[in-house]
Amino acid sequence: MEWEAPGYTEVKQLGAGASGRVVLAVHDDTGIKVAIKYLSPRWLRDPVALARFRSEARLLTTLRDPNVATLWEYIQDQYGAAIVMELVNGVSLRALMRENGTTGPEAALVVLKGSLLGLAKAHSLGLVHRDYKPENVIVREDGSSKLVDFGIAVRQGTISQPEGTPPYMAPELWSGQPSSPATDVYAATAVFFECLTGHRPYRSTEPTVLGYQHVHIPVPAHDAPEPVRALILQGMAKDPAHRPASAEAFLAKLEATAKAAYGEDWEERGRRRLAALVVLLGLLLPVPQTPPPPAQVTTSLARTVFRGSHGVRAGAVKMAMGTTLAALVAATVVIVAVNRDRPTPFNPVAAAPSESRPPAGLSSPPSTVPSRPAAETPAAVPQVGPQQLITDSPTLEQPPASESLAPTLVATPPTSTSPFTLPSTSRSASAPTSTSTAGTPPSSRTPTRTFTRTPTRTPTRTFTRTPTRTPTTSRVTTPPVTTPPVTTPVTTPPVTTPPVTTPPVTTPPVTTPPVTTPPVTTPPATTVSRLTVDRFTVERTVAGGTYTVAATGTAPIVLNATWLVSGETVHNERVRLSGASSYTRSLRHVLPEPPCGRRVTFTVSTVPAAPGGASSSTVSVPECPTQVTGLRVRLNPASGGARAQVTMTTSGTSAVPVTAAFSVNGDQVATREASLSGRTSYIQTFTHAFRSRPCGATVAVRVVAGGRTATGSTEVTCPAEVKRVSISRAVLRGNTATASVAVTTGNTQPVRVNVVFSVGGRTVGVRAVTLSGATSYVRTVSRSFGKVPCGASWQVRAGTRPAAGNGGASAGGKTPACPPSAEPSKSPQSPSPDSDSDSGSDSDSDSADSDPGSDSDSGSDSDSGEIIN
Repeated sequence: MEWEAPGYTEVKQLGAGASGRVVLAVHDDTGIKVAIKYLSPRWLRDPVALARFRSEARLLTTLRDPNVATLWEYIQDQYGAAIVMELVNGVSLRALMRENGTTGPEAALVVLKGSLLGLAKAHSLGLVHRDYKPENVIVREDGSSKLVDFGIAVRQGTISQPEGTPPYMAPELWSGQPSSPATDVYAATAVFFECLTGHRPYRSTEPTVLGYQHVHIPVPAHDAPEPVRALILQGMAKDPAHRPASAEAFLAKLEATAKAAYGEDWEERGRRRLAALVVLLGLLLPVPQTPPPPAQVTTSLARTVFRGSHGVRAGAVKMAMGTTLAALVAATVVIVAVNRDRPTPFNPVAAAPSESRPPAGLSSPPSTVPSRPAAETPAAVPQVGPQQLITDSPTLEQPPASESLAPTLVATPPTSTSPFTLPSTSRSASAPTSTSTAGTPPSSRTPTRTFTRTPTRTPTRTFTRTPTRTPTTSRVTTPPVTTPPVTTPVTTPPVTTPPVTTPPVTTPPVTTPPVTTPPVTTPPATTVSRLTVDRFTVERTVAGGTYTVAATGTAPIVLNATWLVSGETVHNERVRLSGASSYTRSLRHVLPEPPCGRRVTFTVSTVPAAPGGASSSTVSVPECPTQVTGLRVRLNPASGGARAQVTMTTSGTSAVPVTAAFSVNGDQVATREASLSGRTSYIQTFTHAFRSRPCGATVAVRVVAGGRTATGSTEVTCPAEVKRVSISRAVLRGNTATASVAVTTGNTQPVRVNVVFSVGGRTVGVRAVTLSGATSYVRTVSRSFGKVPCGASWQVRAGTRPAAGNGGASAGGKTPACPPSAEPSKSPQSPSPDSDSDSGSDSDSDSADSDPGSDSDSGSDSDSGEIIN
């Protein structure tokens, strides 16, 4: 069986979820209907979950606003925990949209305004809701709305694990930044957008995609009516700094937009529209409305103490409001007197219309109420206002000055009890003694003081106050007690002597002198003798002050504290001080933004006022240093140098120094500096030229700005470059020509060397070699000509790709002269198959030049073997 809050009877369940359930219940003593939010048993043993639940209750005690559901009581014991709240008889905004799609622009504006009013109250207390959504907005039958569920609310600026409902979470929550009032403004605007269009601004069901949309994708404001698009764009700006700073600031923009677009009576039309939508969902109301009952002549009485100690388990924790449910639902507040001479001193009660049954302590409503002559009305009955604080401890009332009381200690309280009744209008020689028992007075008050009035009028009434420890409040009537008149005996029956024949003013009191009454001397009124602000500081957004109050007594003093920024009030707070004659306290307030370059004032005043009036202290906040909010760098190797492009965003326009340090293979080679100001976004380029291009090296840059650092690096690649090519040796032995080719390059990139052999002006072969991995090479290549003609010229030419700085190289000579009898050959002959020396083969020696000054070749090369005949 599920645990139920003691003192309440559940009627039905209104909703349930993973964290708990919400039920409609009735307060047993008063019959008032309430909503109770129970923490799920699975979380009751979780200290974190229980602490959060208790924190929500504690937070709601500070929120007193017509647009926020009111907390009545928090109950916790070993079996469960519950928050007792005001029952908002309405349906959720989610239910309205689920049934109707859209609400219309005027109704949507009304919902947004009501929510912003509730959020503004929370923001003024330094709180952020963080979970604003349609499910947490309840629309009532009159079109008004209330905000509920502050389960994950936090203090402004708190950095915590991102929490909320993803479709309405602001971009800063997705990126892990602190919550602020602008976070709630974003969520409220997203719900406003949904009321207008029937769909959410971003509709992905994948959390990562949804987060990306909230952070990067523009708001689809074009789906909304044109007059409110600017309002949506402001409320859902990606950067919190570009949104209204608080719900109150956004509210002013809403009012102006609504009036301009829909006229002065937009709010009234919007409320009517919402009320009509709620009526269509009447079956979803927690308490379906019924026609009002006819006017009642009688008055039902209910104790204005919300809960006594009865029904609560031992050790239970309770946290309740100072006011009571009975007082809040009362149509009027009436104190019913049962005596024409003076009010009966029972615990104060408030009259309220009965809802389902008579309140605790009454068996039936009274049938008649005694009338009072007009002459006795002004001063005979003390007036009690609806806001009077009620306690369970009985208080003795002082009699009028014209009467005297004879205090008598009654050792034993009466043992017989009966339902409390009102006396009839007829007067007799004696009146009953009425006894009222408080809920839980201290046991030390068992003796009861009975004050017996003895004025000259008849009858005389005896009032007995009997505090006892009983689980419930009861009204006790003792048997009638006849007290004979002290000075003027009445010898005639009451029916023959009208009451008006003996006015009370004609006979002074003659029994007990005034000195026998309890001391009535009133101590001098407490005044404030000194009020000072001892210390006031502003650190970023936190403004805190310490004050001292000196008083002449211990009576309550009310202190009002005000925070102002540049002369404009940003926060008010009221503190009640009592029980001492000197107080030193500290207060602090979290400002919505750092007050850079402005004056912040902390002012305190008291009621009663201090001799010098209010006291204040002012701090001039210096200009805040500009913070670098974003820094990136991109490095590109340029021809002969490096180019770094820096992108930077800042929180202000003040100067920010920027330093860029270039390095090659980890060794710093250059530094560049700049100071940027006047804007909040910059693109700055830094360059460095190298004496020689560091081909194959790693070039890096490190940029420092405003405490942030960004780095970039790249590997430098260079195009192939040949500085010089030469033929160091060329010879012709027999029919084979051999050449040694030397190549010098600018880097290690691959180059191609072509060696061409020719005889008598005709090319007879080409050798191609690819060189890489070094900067100096020597290659030896050979080519066989077959039968070499006599007396002919032969040549070796060397060239590179890319072309060498000197173009190319060549070497050659002449074949041996022909004998005198022989004619010179016009062309070389191919060697015969049986020739031993002219086999037509060639050889290629790739050995490095053996000269001492030559470089060894550690690179690779390839021989294409291409021969052109």
